[in-house]
Amino acid sequence: METFDVIVIGAGSAGVSAALRAAGQGARVCIIEQDRIGGSCLHSGLYPIKFGRGLLKDNKSDFSVNGVINVKKLFLTITETMKRLSHRWEQKLIESGVTIKTGIGLPLSSALVQVGSNGKTFDMGTKKIIIATGSSPVPLPTLPFEGDIIIPTDDIFKNHSIPDRVFIMGGDGSGCELSDFYQMLGSKVFLNSDEPRLFPGQDPDVIDALEQSLKRLKIKLLLGKKISSYFKNNECLDITLAEGIKFQADQIILNLNRQGNSENLKCDTLGVRVGDTKELLVNDKLETSVPGIFAVGSATGRRSRPGISEEEGKIAADNAMGKNKSINYDWIPFIVFAKPEIASVGCFTEQSHYKGFRGIEGNAQSENLDFSFLDNENGGFFKIVADARSGVVIGGQIVSPNASQLISLVGLAVKKGLKVGALVSLATDKSGEIEGIREAARLCSSAIKSNIESL
Repeated sequence: METFDVIVIGAGSAGVSAALRAAGQGARVCIIEQDRIGGSCLHSGLYPIKFGRGLLKDNKSDFSVNGVINVKKLFLTITETMKRLSHRWEQKLIESGVTIKTGIGLPLSSALVQVGSNGKTFDMGTKKIIIATGSSPVPLPTLPFEGDIIIPTDDIFKNHSIPDRVFIMGGDGSGCELSDFYQMLGSKVFLNSDEPRLFPGQDPDVIDALEQSLKRLKIKLLLGKKISSYFKNNECLDITLAEGIKFQADQIILNLNRQGNSENLKCDTLGVRVGDTKELLVNDKLETSVPGIFAVGSATGRRSRPGISEEEGKIAADNAMGKNKSINYDWIPFIVFAKPEIASVGCFTEQSHYKGFRGIEGNAQSENLDFSFLDNENGGFFKIVADARSGVVIGGQIVSPNASQLISLVGLAVKKGLKVGALVSLATDKSGEIEGIREAARLCSSAIKSNIESL
């Protein structure tokens, strides 16, 4: 019987991250995957959506015939590229010394995993197990999945037709990115959320910027309203929301409920606690109720985003290797690939007192920065938030074309407990976006000094 230090079940972004992290520390690692390396992130989530938007932005003419997008050609290009990227992930695992097994992994105990493949089973021994089996979409009781009419986000690339009018239910980051993608494809987009604002837990200025961006794209925001009824009217859907709002759509995309893929893990016999939506319950070390068995990614019931999944994979791997680390979600950037991009890390000023800080911010408007003048980019901003007493950076928010990349610099300052002066002293070219971080830090530093002088 083969034995390993760590066995990872599931090769999505969380599982691959965990396997690479453990292998990098010298562990003998095996990863088990029943389908394709990359999981939903690579084959139906952020990666294909982001890649598709890039194709339409930079090479739209390659997929357009008489002004109409050749969706079949576009989607085939996307799926074939994701297959190649999946192969690259696989090669990276192999080069890192990770053993890959194709099949269904079933933990029999914290030290034994059974693999089922092609009608046969075999056992493997292990010291630790990391479960990264992901999640699956669940329809609403009143909105069952139905052919090409009502579909989950996981299925959008299985259909080579684009609706004239699409109703997207679920206003999180992926819902906003989907809305932008369908708008680029030529659909009239309705974006719905039960909440009165997109991302109610984020900085209000960030929410304003995102909602204004979507409105500029003529995406109809239907916020704080639940669906009351729908019925088929020939080839379209008549939809009624709360407060009597009525409109027609050709397709509904459900970007809502998901449940953990734990049904086949026999958690009850293992003693692993499972939640109401079949999610695996974990502590802040990402360990389940059974010592030695960890769980990461959307299998834990969280809405999956690659950055979070990858960080969870690393923390679980470190703990499986004997470390004692806790996951800190404040250190993981929140990113939406909108127009412009939106990114946030740590806390924003209004919520800082809940975390024991006295937040004070510097806000640099893009229109006052040289890059905005040179690149004709307006409407964005850079915020740096620091603790008024210590001067330590506790958060930052960016709305700018390359916010997803720039936020990592702010995140590093938050994680390392750097003072705001460290960002003020950045050596950078004033013509670039990074100048926004330095200017926001300078304004934040000035605000801190003014606050001290007024005491």
